[in-house]
Amino acid sequence: MSLRDPGDATGARRPGRRRLAPLVLVAALLLGLSVPAAVTPAGAVQAEEGPVGLTVESLTPGVATAGTELQVTGQVENSAREDLRDVEVRLRLSDTRLNSRTELASVVAGVTTSRDGSVVVSADLPDLAAGESAEFSLSRSVAELTSLTEFGVYVVGIEVLATRSSGFGRVAIERTLLPWVPPQQTMRPTGYSWLWPLVANPVRLADDTFADDTLAEEMAVGGRLDRLVEAGARLGEGAALTWAIEPALLSAAADMADEDGYVVRERDGTEIPGTGGLLAARWLEKVRAATLATPVVALPFGDVDLTAVHRAGLDGDLRASLELGRDVVDELLPGASDVSDTVWPVDGFVNAATLAVLRRAGVRTVVLDGRAVPPEIDLSYTPSGRARVSSRAGALTGILGEPGLADLLGGRGSDSLLSSQRFLAETAMITSELPSTGTERTIVVMPPRRWDPDLAYLNRLVDVASRAPWMAPVSLPALAGQEPPEVDRRPLRYPKQQRDRELPDTYLNALSNMHTSINVFASILTDRDALVPQLERSVILLESSWWRGRSQDRANRLVRERSYLADLRDAVRIQPGNFTFSSRSGTIPLTVANELTQEVVVDIRLEPQTPRLRVEDIAPLTIGPQTKLQIEVPAEAVAGGPVVVDVGLRTPSGTPYGQPEQLRITITQYGTVALWITIAAAAVLFLAAGVRVLRRVLGRARRGHRDAPGLAEESTGDTDDTDDTGDPDAGETPVGNRPAAQTPERAP
Repeated sequence: MSLRDPGDATGARRPGRRRLAPLVLVAALLLGLSVPAAVTPAGAVQAEEGPVGLTVESLTPGVATAGTELQVTGQVENSAREDLRDVEVRLRLSDTRLNSRTELASVVAGVTTSRDGSVVVSADLPDLAAGESAEFSLSRSVAELTSLTEFGVYVVGIEVLATRSSGFGRVAIERTLLPWVPPQQTMRPTGYSWLWPLVANPVRLADDTFADDTLAEEMAVGGRLDRLVEAGARLGEGAALTWAIEPALLSAAADMADEDGYVVRERDGTEIPGTGGLLAARWLEKVRAATLATPVVALPFGDVDLTAVHRAGLDGDLRASLELGRDVVDELLPGASDVSDTVWPVDGFVNAATLAVLRRAGVRTVVLDGRAVPPEIDLSYTPSGRARVSSRAGALTGILGEPGLADLLGGRGSDSLLSSQRFLAETAMITSELPSTGTERTIVVMPPRRWDPDLAYLNRLVDVASRAPWMAPVSLPALAGQEPPEVDRRPLRYPKQQRDRELPDTYLNALSNMHTSINVFASILTDRDALVPQLERSVILLESSWWRGRSQDRANRLVRERSYLADLRDAVRIQPGNFTFSSRSGTIPLTVANELTQEVVVDIRLEPQTPRLRVEDIAPLTIGPQTKLQIEVPAEAVAGGPVVVDVGLRTPSGTPYGQPEQLRITITQYGTVALWITIAAAAVLFLAAGVRVLRRVLGRARRGHRDAPGLAEESTGDTDDTDDTGDPDAGETPVGNRPAAQTPERAP
C-alpha cells in the first residue's frame, strides 16, 4: 500500500478517472444540476453510497497534542454484488474547529457535511471483488496539520472512494471527532465530577433464597458488575468519582459469599445450590478496595421507585428504604466516605411532593437530571451542575447531571471507539464554550443507573477521560458545598413520560395489602426479628424501579412472595372437626397447630350461628414452636339439635387472624332451663289429658245407671244427686231435678 502526499491525492488521477470527470460535469450542466459539495476538487462526482463496510479500528491519539502523530487504522469490506476498482482511502480534517455542541451533533448525524474539510493523507487499496476486504492504515504528523490552531474539537473523516458501474466516487465515509490542545493555550480546565452506579436487579426472596443466579454471572470476571468496578477504580485514580451503590446488591453479595453458601429457588420450587460464592467474595473485596476513603452515595435499598411509592401512600417504605440503605453501606463498606444525606432518584427525576418527603426524612442533597430544573432561558454554554432546589419542606442542594452526556452514555452506538471519542469531544466542547472559567463551572457526569457498557468502550473512555487536560476533578461533596451559579432555573418539573413509567397504582395497592398482612402476622410472634424483617424487605424489593416496564416479571414475583407469606400465616391455624355434645354442660375439644419455629400468642373466638349453644371466652394462648395444642372450651347447651360454630384465631389485640373455621356440633342433651320447661309442659299436657279421660268415664257411668229399670222412680224426689265432677260437660241434669215451671204440660 502506497501513501501519497495530500496535494497528490487531490490533484493526481488515474487516466480512467481523468476521462470520466469531464463527462460527468458536462452531464450535470446539461441536466441543470449542481455539483455536490462532497465532489472531489478534480471533478469526480460523489457516488451514491452503497453496501461498502468501513470499520475504524483505531484512532490515536484520542487527544491531539504537539509532537504526536495522528494515525487511523481500519478495514474496508465490499458487501456489494459488483467489484470495486481503483479503491482509495482518504483521511480528512476540518479546516476550523466546531463552534457549538449543536453543530457537533449535526456533524455526527451526517446532517452537516460542510465540515469534512481537506484531505490530509490518502492510500490506495487493491481492487475488491464482491465479499472481499482490505485493511488500511493512514497516518500524518500533527505538526503537519496546519488547520489545527485553536483549542477545540475538529472533524476527522475517513472516506472510501472507488469505481463501480455508476462511476467513480465516494462509497463510504465515517466521521469522528478529534480534540486539539495547542502547546500554548490559555484554557483553564473545567471541573468534572463523576457519579458511578453499581445497581443490579432484585434477586433476593422473602425466604432468603435467590430467585436466580444472575448476580454470579455479572460478578464473574468480565461480567457487567465486574467491569464497572474495575473501570471505576481506574477512573478514580485520575478523576473525581463518587460511587452510587444499591445496598441490596451489597447485601446479596455478602450473603452469597457466606461460608454456608446460598440457595437458588427455581420457579417450580426446586432448590439448587448457588454457584457464585467465591465470585461474590472476590467482587465484594474489589468494591471495598475501590471505595476506600472515596465518597459513596447509598441509593434507597432496593432502588425503590420513590415517586410511585409516595403516590401510593407508602411513605413508610420510602423512609425505611433510605435508612436501611445507609445501614447496609455503613456495615459492608466501613472504609468508604459515606455521603449519607444525598439521594439520587431513578433517572434523576422526582416530583415536588416526594421531594418534600425526602427533605423531611433528612435528605439535604438531591441528584437530578439537568432537565428536571432547566434554565429559564437558552444559554450559549453548558451551565454548572449545581443549583438550589425548592420544596415545600425546605430548600435542597441540587446536583444536576449534564443531560447530553447522560444521553451519550446511555444510548451509545455499537462502535465503542467512535462512541468514546464522541463523549471525549463533547467534554472538550463544553470547556471551549467558556475556556477561562475553570472549576467555577463543574459538570456532573451521570451514567444510566443500570449501565452495561462493553469492556472496549469502558477501557477507552477511562483512558482518555482520566488524562484529558481540559477536565479537572471536583468531588461531589465539594460541588455540593459550592454556591450555585447565577443561573435562573425553572421550578422542579416531572415529565409525563416519567409518570407513565412509574410502577402502577394497582400493583402498589397489592403491596400495601401485603404490609397489612405482615403486620397481622407479626403481632402473634414472640420473636419478630426472625421473620418480619425479611418479609418487609421483600416488599421493598418489590417496589424497586427495576420492575418498571416488566409487568409479567413483577406479577410473577408478587405471586411468589404472597404465596410464601400465606404459607407462613397458615402455619398457625385451628384444625376443623365435627363433635357431639352429649351433656347439658361440658367442653368442646379444639386443636391449634403452630408449625413455625417460634412461639406464638393467639386468642380463640367461638361464635355459634344459633343460640342453642353458649361458649365461654378463652384467655390468650401461648403455643410452642412446631406444636399442636389441644384445649377444652367450656360450653352449655340451651337446646338440642345441630349447631355450626365459627371458630377463628385473633391476635392479642383482637384483630382477626386468617379465615374462621366451622365446627359442626350435634347437641343430644338439653340444658337445665330447657329441661325444666319441657318437664312442666309435659306435666300440664298429661294432667289435661287425664281430666278429659275421667270425665268421659263418669259420663258413661251415669248414662248407664239412668237407663236401668226402676231407676227413674227412685230418683224422682232425690234432690241431692249431683255430679261429683262439677263439670257441666260431664253429663246432663236428671229430668226429676228440673224445676216444675220448666216441665212442659201436655195437652189433653
